[in-house]
Amino acid sequence: MTASTRTRKVWRPVLISALALAGMATTATPASAATTNRTGLCNKATYSATLEFPSRGGFSSYLVTQGKCWSITLAAGSTEPVYVYAHGNGAKVFLGSRTIKTGEHNVFRTYGTIFSPSYSFSH
Repeated sequence: MTASTRTRKVWRPVLISALALAGMATTATPASAATTNRTGLCNKATYSATLEFPSRGGFSSYLVTQGKCWSITLAAGSTEPVYVYAHGNGAKVFLGSRTIKTGEHNVFRTYGTIFSPSYSFSH
């Protein structure tokens, strides 16, 4: 085995580890920065929940189950209503609505049971 072959074998694990760490650093930064302009739903309730965007043709989130979150980036520059629904026992229950400013951080959180559902909003 030549000296250059030995050097390649020794440095390969170090190089792979360094590239992996560099990749983690670059993917972590955009993800944390992107959360500042997202609209999302975090479900702390025992039922499933959705957000509906009537100004976008009725576009809605998927069913967000207990303990899960969902979010979307909306381009800045407008205000629009968002409807909050609870889903459980075959029922879809309207919890309320808020008018949001797109491009801002908007968080809806659902609580309770299907028999006593509620939500909060923060941004």
